[in-house]
Amino acid sequence: MPEEEIKKDVFFNLLPLKRTERIYGFLDFLAIQICFGIAAWFFLVGGLTGSVLPAREAIPVVLFGNAFPLFLISPLAVIFARYGIEQFIGSRGVWGHKGTDVWFWIYITSSFGWIAYAAFLFGESAIKVVGFLGVTGALTQESPGASIFAFVATFIGLFIAFKGPNVLKWFMRFAAVFMMAILIGFIYLLFSKYGLQHIMTTPPPEPFESVAWSRASALEWNVGLGFSWAFWYGQWTRLSKSEMHAYHGCQWGWGILAAVAGVFSALTAIVVGSFDPTDWIVSVGSLGVATIGLLLFAIANISSIGTLIYPMSITLRSRFPQLKWVIAILICSIPAFILETTPTVFYSYGNYLAIIAFITGVYGAIMIGDYLLTRGNYKLRELYNRKEGYKYWKGFNIPGFVATVAAGIFYLTTINPITWESYNGLFPKITAGLPAYFIALIVYVVLAKATRIR
Repeated sequence: MPEEEIKKDVFFNLLPLKRTERIYGFLDFLAIQICFGIAAWFFLVGGLTGSVLPAREAIPVVLFGNAFPLFLISPLAVIFARYGIEQFIGSRGVWGHKGTDVWFWIYITSSFGWIAYAAFLFGESAIKVVGFLGVTGALTQESPGASIFAFVATFIGLFIAFKGPNVLKWFMRFAAVFMMAILIGFIYLLFSKYGLQHIMTTPPPEPFESVAWSRASALEWNVGLGFSWAFWYGQWTRLSKSEMHAYHGCQWGWGILAAVAGVFSALTAIVVGSFDPTDWIVSVGSLGVATIGLLLFAIANISSIGTLIYPMSITLRSRFPQLKWVIAILICSIPAFILETTPTVFYSYGNYLAIIAFITGVYGAIMIGDYLLTRGNYKLRELYNRKEGYKYWKGFNIPGFVATVAAGIFYLTTINPITWESYNGLFPKITAGLPAYFIALIVYVVLAKATRIR
């Protein structure tokens, strides 16, 4: 097989990478994860937080709610960097081959929402700026204007993902510097326009009936985003030149640095009175600022779409290696186009985050629990051998699924992610995502040691 074909299999399929084949260092990871993180999810979770909490509480909630859950799951970066393997190939050592298939489908189907949110935020900013420029008609209306622009953003992100990790690396290097510079500039303009005292003393526009519900809800939304990265380590850190680069690049890129976007949008939500940070573009009243704002949202969300579709496609091909790369890209994109036809998706973000908090928090807890027991040492051949590899019980790691059920019962009785009701009355005295993580972690470690699995 020609060397170029081997590289394609390494970058676009399922082969583990040797150290000499890895292309991402620490700064590359910072750039990738900043571009991945600074998008709809941080902008919108910040907007939601600022809509229910004042600035003095919103800022620490955004930073802690995202950074602490990320810290709890951060050893995942090391596992996949150590072996140069894709996320759900590496998960087979923990869940078993058939058990991993269950998580594979949960990951794929739940990830279409991320693409849709990134594309919709681009669409929302585009229709505002188009209207600000004096254009009238369908392109200035949320339906169908935002959807049309969302389709455009998704297609561009699809093309970037199609070109592979080398193109992504260079695109992200420039985009990360550009976005951080503009974001810091926007924060400066925000304080210049409204003043520190006004921002810090303005009450939130749409708080819950009680302060406790506002605080617990905001923390739950941010924790959901913090845990959500548990599904996205392996597709990137497999390309890392070292375990240390992978660990710190993800920790800082997805953590404090990307969370700056959430802080910005929380403050704009407070002073503008809308959870949608793109509303601030119009409220400033400057054509130049509006244009720069559109560029920020455009590059942020298009780059994030690319960094979503690429890892999803890698994972899809790791399970179905016979798929051509272009087919995998399309499979991971088309459902997002369907979601983008209705703006209703855009306004259900809090519910989506709550569901993600449970799913990824439990998955991450059990992966970390196994890491504590094994130090992340797996047999590479058994990860790839579906017949004789990590069998457990008929291909399923039962302690892992028992721990999932236990955490699920706690989570769903503490907060219903759809109706936002607490059946056991614990919420808002405590939140659901963080306790569910520790329940899953403890139950799994105890059962795994008791049954002496693997």
